[in-house]
Amino acid sequence: MDKQYNISLTACTDSQLAVYIQKGDADAFVELTARYLDLIRAKSAPFHCTFLDRDDFCQEGLWGLYHAACTYQQGKGSSFSTYAGVCIQNHVITAYRKAITERRQPPNGFVPLSDGETFSAPDTEDPETILLSKERMENIQFSVEHILTKMEQQVLVLYLNGCSYAEIAQKMRITQKAADNALQRVRQKLRKQS
Repeated sequence: MDKQYNISLTACTDSQLAVYIQKGDADAFVELTARYLDLIRAKSAPFHCTFLDRDDFCQEGLWGLYHAACTYQQGKGSSFSTYAGVCIQNHVITAYRKAITERRQPPNGFVPLSDGETFSAPDTEDPETILLSKERMENIQFSVEHILTKMEQQVLVLYLNGCSYAEIAQKMRITQKAADNALQRVRQKLRKQS
């Protein structure tokens, strides 16, 4: 590819740089990145306080800019800067949503706390069933208070309040694996008592 035009890349418009990028010119993308770095930072700024690293969002923004440059078609109704802004934002939001979905997944080797059995109040008003349910709940409460360690109790309470493994780990200042191990021990201990 003839690189004579590289001397004047700074004088090119954004849409001209996009044409060069579509032809495979890496220098044109470097120039375009320099122009859009502030926009990438602005689009990713609302997500900086989340659990992902700031650089991850900026990288996703760069992918959005590259996608915009590779797919932009002049004369389709919008300027390159508008199109690039949408592509950058879409890539950042997609990365955020993907990270949230992955964060909610339990780690490998996850063992559920129960096998699908529930401990809710019985639907019937039969006194015998109510009494048996009450005794079972008292046994579970006794087991939680006397058999589980303090750490296991804290992990269980956080888990039952809907915290993810990552949130439990963060609140208790332990690793996600330690939270998973604690919940597995809880499950095993409670199963022995039931």
